[in-house]
This record gives sequence, C-alpha cells and structure tokens, in this order.
Amino acid sequence: MGTAEILNSLAMIFIMIVPGFVLKKKKIINETQTKGISSLIVNVTWPCLVIDAMQLKFSKEILNDCIYTFFILIIIFVLAFIFSILVVKLCKLEKSKSGILAFMFIFGNTGFIGLPVINALYGKTAAFYASIIEMVNDILIFTVGIMLIQYSAGTKTKMDLKGLLSPGIFGVVVGFTLFMTNTQLPGFLGDTVQIIGSATTPLSMIVIGSQLAELKIKELISVEISMMTIFKLLVIPLLSILLIRIILGNSSLLSTVIILDFAMPVGACITIFSQQYDADVDFATKGVLVSTLFCLLTVPVFAIMLK
Repeated sequence: MGTAEILNSLAMIFIMIVPGFVLKKKKIINETQTKGISSLIVNVTWPCLVIDAMQLKFSKEILNDCIYTFFILIIIFVLAFIFSILVVKLCKLEKSKSGILAFMFIFGNTGFIGLPVINALYGKTAAFYASIIEMVNDILIFTVGIMLIQYSAGTKTKMDLKGLLSPGIFGVVVGFTLFMTNTQLPGFLGDTVQIIGSATTPLSMIVIGSQLAELKIKELISVEISMMTIFKLLVIPLLSILLIRIILGNSSLLSTVIILDFAMPVGACITIFSQQYDADVDFATKGVLVSTLFCLLTVPVFAIMLK
C-alpha cells in the first residue's frame, strides 16, 4: 500500500469523527446515547468484526505468527511498564496517579481504534493479527491492568477474571476456533456477520468524535499528561520499531500491525475502571482524550513509515 492510499484510508476513517463531534456540540446526542452506541459496539459489532477477520483458511504460518506475537507483546509491555516507572519518578507522582499512569503506558486502544484502522488499511489478515493482539491486551488488562488501577485507588489488589468473559474475548475465541478447525461460516451467516462487523468503524469514530467535543485543551494539558502522550504515541512505537524491525529484522505485515497497535492512544476502558474502583477518574479521562486527539497526527506518520 502506497503513501497516497494510506493517507486516503486514514482520512476516510478520521473524517467519520466529524459527525459525532458536531452532533455532540449541537447537543443532538447526549452522554447516555453515546454510551448506548459504545455498548452496541462492544457487545455486537466488535465481536462480529473479529469473527469475520478470522475467517481465513488455516495456515501454520499464521499460527506461528500468533505465538511470535504473544512473546513480542510481552517484551514491549514490560518495556512500557519500565518507562512508566521512570516517568512516575521523574514527575514525582503521588500514588493516586502512578498506577493509572502505568496503565496508560501499557494499554492502548487496540479495539475501538486499532482494529478498525488496521482492518481498513491492510485487510483481513492484518485484522486477524490485530484480533490476537486485542485478546492478549484484554487478558493483561483484566489481570495486571485492574491491579494497577486498584493500587492507585488504594484498595486491595486482586484480578478481575470475570472481565475475561467479555464479548470481545468471545469473538476471538469463536473466530480462532473456526480458524483452527478450518471452518467457514455459511454464506448467509458469514455475510450477516461481515455486515454487522463493518459497522464498527463508523460507530467507533462517532463515539470518539462525541468524546473529543468535550475536550478543552487548557484544562487537560499538564506535565504528566504531556509526557505520557509523548511516550505513548512516539517513544513506545519507536522502541517497537527498533526491537522488531531493526534488532529482529522483521518487516512483515505482522510487524506492521504490532507496531501500529502500540502507536494507538490510551485504552478508553481506563475511565470505566477508575470509576469502578474510585480511582482518579479526571486524570484517567484526560489521558484518554489528549492521547486520542494527538493520535490523529501520529498514527498517519507511523502508518507511512511502516509501509
């Protein structure tokens, strides 16, 4: 895919943010309706997108790529965690923000933004890899991620394994099972799943647009959020390029998907978890909104670099 095609595809996706932004500014949609759309994405369209992306013929090469992906992700997650500790010490953050900051560094929005963008840019095989990344991301979120939020909230840390029974994980399990058994959905069912899954991109962008409509830069920018955004959107993806492309010498489609997923903004679920465990919701929300805004600039840059 050439530079012009990448820019065209990204422009098409990001323009979809405009309706949500305008509708929220004009108060045509409210917070309750936005949450309803988000719920529809998480519970219906997103799992369908994952299942459709995994409707590929079984391949040992792709299976080996999944195993390779798992180990690479763990390495980069560990590096991101180390960087978060350094920033916490540098900014002298209090405990109430340190765990949240670590979460921001480690977990990106690989679902709402990453999966639709990668699917639009590179097609089904890339979306398959992105789905595997999302599964690993979710597993770590509901184990390590939850404990980081609990640490900041000052509550007893324990894993929330019930969270692993999410529709997104269900979609990955179903899709991966179909892939492993080399099973294709019947025409009418496969087409239905594909059509529903294709709604994920526009709906996700509308939700993001409505969130950005509430953005007031002067109120959101701080030293901690600025440093987090720079590291999350620039430093960590560059480290991923160094590790995967230069040290390991991997320039495959899989490497592109992994790196681009690490260029995604902070996972939006951090706000929900912060509310759930009485952590610093304002700080979490600022990280999500600011990183989402600036990813509109950085994601195209990395997409072009990786072409």
